[in-house]
Amino acid sequence: MKRDAGLLPLSIRAPTAGAAEAFGAALEQLLRATGDPLAEIQPVLSEHPTFVMGYLLRAAVAVLAKDANALPPLAAALSAAGRAGGGATDHERRHFAAACAWLSGEPELAAERYASIVRDVPRDLLALRLAQSCYFFVGQTAALRDVADLAAPGWSRGMPGFEYALAMTAFGCAENGDTERAERLGCRAVEIRPEFPFAIHAVAHALYERGDHTGGKLWMRKLEPQWVTDSRMVAHNAWHLAQFELESGEPARALAALDQQLISSACMSASSAADATELLWRLQLDGVDPGSRWSALSDCWTTQSSPGFWPFLDLYAAIAFNAAGHFGRADRLARAVAACARADNLRARLSRTVTLPGLHAIEAFAVGAYANACVALRMLRPALRRVGASHAQGSLFERMLIEAERHCRPLARRAVIPVRRLSVSA
Repeated sequence: MKRDAGLLPLSIRAPTAGAAEAFGAALEQLLRATGDPLAEIQPVLSEHPTFVMGYLLRAAVAVLAKDANALPPLAAALSAAGRAGGGATDHERRHFAAACAWLSGEPELAAERYASIVRDVPRDLLALRLAQSCYFFVGQTAALRDVADLAAPGWSRGMPGFEYALAMTAFGCAENGDTERAERLGCRAVEIRPEFPFAIHAVAHALYERGDHTGGKLWMRKLEPQWVTDSRMVAHNAWHLAQFELESGEPARALAALDQQLISSACMSASSAADATELLWRLQLDGVDPGSRWSALSDCWTTQSSPGFWPFLDLYAAIAFNAAGHFGRADRLARAVAACARADNLRARLSRTVTLPGLHAIEAFAVGAYANACVALRMLRPALRRVGASHAQGSLFERMLIEAERHCRPLARRAVIPVRRLSVSA
């Protein structure tokens, strides 16, 4: 594939044409969710240790990870950028400030800073991708679409990188219910760049949001050779396909995807652990025997869980611990979140208003206190938008509410997962 230095905004300096070309290649890998952007940019930094934007690309990979384990690499990248940045441009300093906000535990400020870059430099694809990622993390769904619209005036057909702008706009539209536009833009992006896991994923979101599970299954199967590559989104796209299989009445296929792709990647990232947990819980709610899978996922969560960092991950870790019968782990998670909730920052506020109510709902459901679970899950609804999950991921809690309501009817039987009650408080 031809490398494209044109993806480097003019307001960012590269030491040589070759460095700009390598930056463009690394950025393309980051935007497609393929390859290894860090491996692509590192030789350039070794040769040109003052290339500030190269270090900021390393920082961007850490921000996009949305993982507490990525904070030390982020700090190291920003430290290197600071040492190299005596002559940094204003544009580069703004990227640096946005990444610093993320490192400091201020994701909303990071999102706003990245969005302000997009407003002034619409062709900065990296800033657009990072803004959407930060907005997603804090559950500001409308901003996913709005920030992509900010970039729209800078783009037209035929420009280098146009397909990436299309894909990000498609994702923002899908999460805001504009599924027809999302599908159209996502498909155009894939036409331009067929091996494009992120764009394929954006279309999957549109089809799921529309309820077209058969169409989604066909889309993911047809394009499987284009997303089962060296992509960082292989497990997540496999989760999307499994969701479509399950909703289309093929739980055996969904279970096969869980066993073959999701559980094996669960110990590699917290996001993959969350996808595997969500799918296994949904399968169990549909009557599938989980076997020993919960124990394996619980073990993965012991290395991936960072209580208080992201409500989305904390809630799914709690599901896995309770379902596995690892009640000590569930207790430790709950107490760590409660401790986090005592501070005075965004993470503490989210712990108080989102995570702790969610843990109470999961706890009530797990012990078979379905009347309490119904009340807790209904009360949780307004807070779910701050969980930092997509509509497809967050719909699990609606599924739990339906199941809890079914058990509250006459002659309902007890839950199949008896667990003791946890004590969770702030």
